[in-house]
Amino acid sequence: MLSIMISGHGDVSLGMLDAFEMIFGEDPKVQAVPFLKGEGLPQVNKKFEEGFAQLNEEDELLILVDVFGGTPYNAAAQLAYGKESIDIVTGVSLPMILEAAAAKETMQLSQLVVHLKKISKESIKIFTEEVTNLQGKENEEDLL
Repeated sequence: MLSIMISGHGDVSLGMLDAFEMIFGEDPKVQAVPFLKGEGLPQVNKKFEEGFAQLNEEDELLILVDVFGGTPYNAAAQLAYGKESIDIVTGVSLPMILEAAAAKETMQLSQLVVHLKKISKESIKIFTEEVTNLQGKENEEDLL
């Protein structure tokens, strides 16, 4: 089984968890680890350790954080260091969380992180490019 922790600066993890639950529903295997104003690395370390202690020993853990090298990442890295059952992916987004939660039952951690890297690139869309692509397809259909 695979569990997911979401972390980031301010209330971003709480907001993303709330948005995730609006779409996906509550999932006890997905939790937020906020890094709030006035806190430092020791406080975030403690939050990660408390969340990790709630997991089953056989669970793999995917930690999704906002920024590489920030305090949430550094705390997650301290938890993950030396543990093959934990990995961290930066650049967390709502589509990434949804994809991870949907795939966590069918993929192992090592497969999931590779999958997330691929789909995250595909989830970025630029409006003007999408409109241009649609217009191009409409023009192709007119020629047929």
